[in-house]
Amino acid sequence: MRDGRELISSMGWAPLPYGCVGIARHAQTSAGRLWSWLILVPWAVNDSKPWVDGTHLVRDPTVAEERQREEVYAKMREILDKRYGESVAGQAADDFLRKLQGGD
Repeated sequence: MRDGRELISSMGWAPLPYGCVGIARHAQTSAGRLWSWLILVPWAVNDSKPWVDGTHLVRDPTVAEERQREEVYAKMREILDKRYGESVAGQAADDFLRKLQGGD
């Protein structure tokens, strides 16, 4: 039996920073290739919105699909960094200092 991470990966979900997972899909439109994406933020389950979603339009048809996917995932990571980077990094530093001082 496969564990949860293998199952999620087989469904197209990719690991992202801060313990998140994301998935991106695309559809061809008259304006170009429209990518839509969803990031699950499992540790924010008690928040009103434990996910981040969005779209990204690629107008240039000559850009390879794999390159477009890389750009979309880079955009997703950038959004996570902007939203959670400082607070998660700050929390990690606080936790580290607390451990150094002998506290749990």
